[in-house]
Amino acid sequence: MKFAQTMLRRSRGLFAGALVATAAFGVSAAAVADEALWEALAEGGKVVLLRHTESEEAEAEKSMHLAADGDCSTEVQLTDDGRAQAQALGKALKERGIEVGEVLSSDFCRARQTAEGVFGEYERWDALNLIAAMPEGESEWLLEDVRDRMSEFEGEGNLFLVTHRPNINTIVFENVEAGSLVVMRPEGMGSVEVLGVIPVESYH
Repeated sequence: MKFAQTMLRRSRGLFAGALVATAAFGVSAAAVADEALWEALAEGGKVVLLRHTESEEAEAEKSMHLAADGDCSTEVQLTDDGRAQAQALGKALKERGIEVGEVLSSDFCRARQTAEGVFGEYERWDALNLIAAMPEGESEWLLEDVRDRMSEFEGEGNLFLVTHRPNINTIVFENVEAGSLVVMRPEGMGSVEVLGVIPVESYH
């Protein structure tokens, strides 16, 4: 558990000025916080853990099923609203001029459908697969790969990782809803600063 104690740093200063604006103009604190995170993404150089958008309800067995041939008909897929959410997020990123550097996605269909709907192009990475479906004994080092990739990211654009709620909760201790984005600043040496969470309501 040493990593859990040293990897994450929560941002306290990002919204200081925004809270003043909230008090002065009566804008909701949530809206101001969301806007500050969008602006942070527009600066580039950030890492985002994106939980796939809304998907079908299913029994645990089907939720953990990953088709070897990539056939989405046997897996949990996005709902119509989930597809609309993905398209809305893609539109929001373009309208705000947010540069997309790299996009990595879980192999699961609901994650790939999200990545395609938001970004169009993406690369599949098994380290982002649902933890419960990872080969026995491999989840710890696969998640360590994700942490390293996050902390060492460099670039003018942003790194987007499309994955699942248990993975996000395990990596950065955020229990997020479908379509939410956890925005972070990479700091190297296995460390990231968590700036906050953009909920789906912020763009859809």
